[in-house]
Order: sequence, then C-alpha cells, then structure tokens
Amino acid sequence: MMAQQNGALPKHLTETQTKTYLQYKRKLAKHLPNARIAWVLPIKKNIIEVYVETEKLTYRTGLKAAKLATEVEDQTGVTIILR
Repeated sequence: MMAQQNGALPKHLTETQTKTYLQYKRKLAKHLPNARIAWVLPIKKNIIEVYVETEKLTYRTGLKAAKLATEVEDQTGVTIILR
C-alpha cells in the first residue's frame, strides 16, 4: 500500500534541504513514476533521510533511486540517505 502524498512541504527542513528534497522528488517522479516518498527527516544541516516506497522493490529500482540521489547531492551539496 502506498502512502498518501499531499502537496504540502515539510516544515521541519531548512531552505537548502527543502530545495534538495523538491529536486529529488521531481527527478524521482520523472524516472521512477511508481516510486513515492513517504517521509523526509533532517539529520544534520547538510544531510536528509528519505524513505522511498515502490510497488515492487527490486535491485534496479533501488539502484536508480540511489543514482538520482547522488546526482541531486552533487548539485545541491546536501547528502540524501535512502531508507
């Protein structure tokens, strides 16, 4: 079962973390349309933890989600930890 997503932004993130989260969310929707972000949690100033849900978790989808996270990290400087 997929978690419901609303359009509200997380209020507990800093501006840079929010920018990173939105950029990752857009890339994930484009490349893996069946994947959804269930929650995001700030760990440190430059690290966020993101829980990604998919209908069927496979090695290929996990690898693609990780590659997208690395691309966003290179652009924004905020590390994304996937759960």
